[in-house]
Amino acid sequence: NNAVCFAVIVLIPSQKRKEVKVGEYNAVADTLEIINNSIRFQGLEPPKDKTIIQEELRKISLPLYSILSALTILGMIMASAFLFFNIKNRNQKLIKMSSPYMNNLIILGGMLSYASIFLFGLDGSFVSEKTFETLCTVSNSMHLNLRLSGRKLY
Repeated sequence: NNAVCFAVIVLIPSQKRKEVKVGEYNAVADTLEIINNSIRFQGLEPPKDKTIIQEELRKISLPLYSILSALTILGMIMASAFLFFNIKNRNQKLIKMSSPYMNNLIILGGMLSYASIFLFGLDGSFVSEKTFETLCTVSNSMHLNLRLSGRKLY
């Protein structure tokens, strides 16, 4: 099982014995960008297709990851403070009126979202390849679950 974290497909056909980049398909945003409008086919129809898989390790810069991790930690500390405040004062009239159990669930969901930032930021330069595949699978599953659970609330 190879984990795929980035879903960008680059279209590079061979034209006049040279490889020419003609477009990119971004599966996450579901967009197709045609870069070169001079796509030429030999013959009367487009040629048969085959998929070439080229593995490329993308790296995130350490300063960027450090800054985002620090902001994430601050967000988690703040969410923990809100959770503590909500639990401690759940018998107060205003807190009772604001549905404290739902507030707690929302805060915990926010903390899970913050935790996913750590997982999405890890790449092959920070962890081993085997660990990276596992973390990539976990982070993709977490992202999917957060998206699906967010849709259930609305």
